[in-house]
Amino acid sequence: MEQNLLPFDFIESMAEVIKIIGHPQRLRILEYLDINGEMTVNAITESIHGQQGAISQHLNKMRMAGIISCRRDGRQVYYKVSADSAITIIECMRRKCQLKPQ
Repeated sequence: MEQNLLPFDFIESMAEVIKIIGHPQRLRILEYLDINGEMTVNAITESIHGQQGAISQHLNKMRMAGIISCRRDGRQVYYKVSADSAITIIECMRRKCQLKPQ
């Protein structure tokens, strides 16, 4: 019996998401935004102990790919996750981590 395969367009779009979030710091940013919701660059930088320039570049790359979105409020820019697929990947990682033998 033949299984239904995922549509090629879906596979291509997911491969792009996986490629972009495949950097450890980007995964950490996504995890932080998933847990804390909408946050500023400064809050993200302080919480994940990164350098602001690098964090800003990672945020911009994910924003350009549609994985996160941002809004401006005065001088502050707030970021949040906008791609459910990225959160699904983070949730799979959380489940896998919990299943590790101790």
